[in-house]
Amino acid sequence: MQEQARLAARPEAPWALAAGVLGALAAAAATVKGIHASASSTAAIGYVFLPFIAAAAGAIAGVWGLALGCVWQSLFRGQRYFRAVLLTAWVVALGLPAVAGWETWRGLALERAVREVEGMSAAQLEEAFEDSPWKRDRFFLGALAQHPRAGARLLERIAALPDPALYEAMGSLWEVMGRNRKGLAVMRLVAAHPNVTPAALEALAAKPEAEYVLGDVLANPKTPMRVLERHFDATHYLLEWGLALNPNTPRAVLERLAGSANLYTRLNLTTNKATPTAILERLARDPDATLARNARHALERRASNG
Repeated sequence: MQEQARLAARPEAPWALAAGVLGALAAAAATVKGIHASASSTAAIGYVFLPFIAAAAGAIAGVWGLALGCVWQSLFRGQRYFRAVLLTAWVVALGLPAVAGWETWRGLALERAVREVEGMSAAQLEEAFEDSPWKRDRFFLGALAQHPRAGARLLERIAALPDPALYEAMGSLWEVMGRNRKGLAVMRLVAAHPNVTPAALEALAAKPEAEYVLGDVLANPKTPMRVLERHFDATHYLLEWGLALNPNTPRAVLERLAGSANLYTRLNLTTNKATPTAILERLARDPDATLARNARHALERRASNG
């Protein structure tokens, strides 16, 4: 207790406290902003981590405030420190703002680059993939991959990139997501693009990092049957979801999926135009009210369309 009181009485302590509080508040505000900017159904989970993020940011900012306080006291109050302590304080006091300034410049520059992508033609998108200084940044590649003018060749070239980070969900405090408010991985954007080719989809399915993307590949009607066949017995929920959405999935597989324990697998069958009427009739009697209602609506649409 005496040691804590002695530390609190140090002239640098108010600097550490003020910086720590401000850092924690800034991190909390940025996190809340990111949560509200996301359209992902799991974005609200971020609130669980909010206290930990704020605490970590507060600790880092507190250390910076302590270092800044040491520098200030040394320069203007005549406080004496060991040389190693003062040197460390200078490094921390100058280093953290330098890193923050660099990251801010980089974030703003990337925002501009992503905004520029929106107005590009198909040829300009190809050129940007070749020549842009951001050409291997995943947020920039995401902007290319979701662009409606992205051509088949460009999508194939993105699909061939070996970077495992392109298979991971994205999120940023900067405005670099474009229309991708759910934070889908770059390769998921490729798999869902209307201009994607069967060759690109097959290439994505062959990658060892593809588990998160494979559901989107299996849902695409362009995916070659030889790729679908390898997963007809899959029980992973993402793969079931994809197969349940694909109109090329064989009836026998759809029958199996109709008995899946995963509710969303069965729900996806109600949006698949190739799901046999007999399966929909069975799903219309499902104990889950939402699933039963969706199946009945699907049957009604078929009846109205003749």
